[in-house]
Amino acid sequence: MMLTTAEKFFLLTERIGKKPVLRTRFTTQAYFVLAVVLDLVAQGVLVISHERLMVVDSPKLAAQPIYVTELRERLQASTSQDESLEADLKFVTSWNVVNALYDGIGGGLLKQGLTEKKLFQNNLIPKVIYLPLDASRTQVLADFKADIFSGAPAVTTRNLYAILEQQDALKYLLSAPELAKLTATFERAVATDSRYQVTQRLVAMAGHVIQMKKFEMDGWLS
Repeated sequence: MMLTTAEKFFLLTERIGKKPVLRTRFTTQAYFVLAVVLDLVAQGVLVISHERLMVVDSPKLAAQPIYVTELRERLQASTSQDESLEADLKFVTSWNVVNALYDGIGGGLLKQGLTEKKLFQNNLIPKVIYLPLDASRTQVLADFKADIFSGAPAVTTRNLYAILEQQDALKYLLSAPELAKLTATFERAVATDSRYQVTQRLVAMAGHVIQMKKFEMDGWLS
């Protein structure tokens, strides 16, 4: 099963710089998990129904790659008494979930020749980083723009746009004039798309969960 949104998000986002963001930055990690969730929605594995995130195709979920196991267990075992979409999405901030997904997807991209393996020293503990090749990153961005400007962007392109917009990250990928044109084109394409409205609802709620967790973490550190 292809987790295309997550792969594209990985190739656009992961960088070494001062810190590799998908290995060390909490918020970006959580949006990476969300990208996998949106892929599972696109595959018909998950749906939002009555303000809940529900598994509707257990066999297809079971057929996902082994690195989705931790996420699958979170989806299948809800221990919260708070039956709400917000409670259902709390797993997006799980270190165990994101680390499993990172190693699985990053390793898969390495086998495809789209990333290279690096070691990054963080708090004296070396971590394996899958650094996207410049050509890989450039190609993903070019495909993303071309698909939107086609006027009929694919579901994974819509998913990626929704996440990047929620993060306010599009401005780092495109010049201001190009971003304005791309945004206008995209908004026309999804103006009457009820499926994208569901995606927006899911992304907005996940963004809220991530922000609340960040406040909680900041409180621990203060």
